[in-house]
Amino acid sequence: MLKKTLRLIRNLIIGTIWTYLFMVLANLALFYLWNFNLFSAHSWKTIGYFWEAGGVIKKAKDYLFLFMLLCVPWFWIWGWRLLTRVNYLNILLFPVNAYNRYIINKYGHDSSRIILKNLKSSQKSIEEIKARLESIKPEAPKEVNTIREEIRKKLENTGTKYN
Repeated sequence: MLKKTLRLIRNLIIGTIWTYLFMVLANLALFYLWNFNLFSAHSWKTIGYFWEAGGVIKKAKDYLFLFMLLCVPWFWIWGWRLLTRVNYLNILLFPVNAYNRYIINKYGHDSSRIILKNLKSSQKSIEEIKARLESIKPEAPKEVNTIREEIRKKLENTGTKYN
């Protein structure tokens, strides 16, 4: 329920902003092209008098004006619908994402990539692990072995038992 309420509030805010911008831009376009003000009662009365007097549309410019007046609500709805589907978080974070892409392209294109693909872990037996550890284990230095041998000989000469 909260999500729907927040979506409704978001759509109403977008609709309010879009309506304001659209009406200003549509009014500017109509005023610039046909000297017609959407917000002026005088402009609408002029069209009404023309229509009541049996006015006939003769030029392509007049057809285009009529088409524009009929399409204004459709363009407004279409624009509102389009703007409600836009992800504004991506628009707000665009500078950060663009900078990140720039840095990656600048410094990261030459670096080697690590691809973690099809890596399998297999279970090894304890014997295999011990054998591997023994193969890695460094041998004792020979000096230590000779010192041990000398100590053993001295102890044997003195008559002390050595285990």
